[in-house]
Amino acid sequence: MDQTFLEVLVARKRNMAAAVLKIVCGILSVFSLILVPYTVFFLAGALLFGAGAYFFYLQEWIEFEYSYVCRELTVDRIMARSRRKSEADYLVDKIEIGAPEDSYHLDGFRNRNCTVKDYSSRSGRKKYVFYYEGQIKVVLDADEGLVQALHGAAPGKLFLH
Repeated sequence: MDQTFLEVLVARKRNMAAAVLKIVCGILSVFSLILVPYTVFFLAGALLFGAGAYFFYLQEWIEFEYSYVCRELTVDRIMARSRRKSEADYLVDKIEIGAPEDSYHLDGFRNRNCTVKDYSSRSGRKKYVFYYEGQIKVVLDADEGLVQALHGAAPGKLFLH
């Protein structure tokens, strides 16, 4: 029985557009609050701009945590370095094929019309791709330990090169 436990944390680069929009929405919210005594319209604007600032605050820093336990890969999204949301659970038994992004093993799957779930850092790092249940293409920034564990769980479907 496979008792492997691994955790990998992958951080995306800071989203500068979200950082700027967070500041702009915050400033507009404060100005709307200053003008509240004049009309109710400014109170609604303050609430909308405040909600926008919070939304952009959450989108500024995004990290993904991959947890591999007993033939199951769980992906969590961590927003603003404080709020965690479970994204997906993938069973290794339901994976069709997996390999590094540029591997020839994926040639037969490249033109498939699938939903793409990108849990990578979107940087120049080497990405690992697997197809899940024929409908979902999952992109990860898996380190060598996670790739070895996945390959050990299903060596005929998950390739190292």
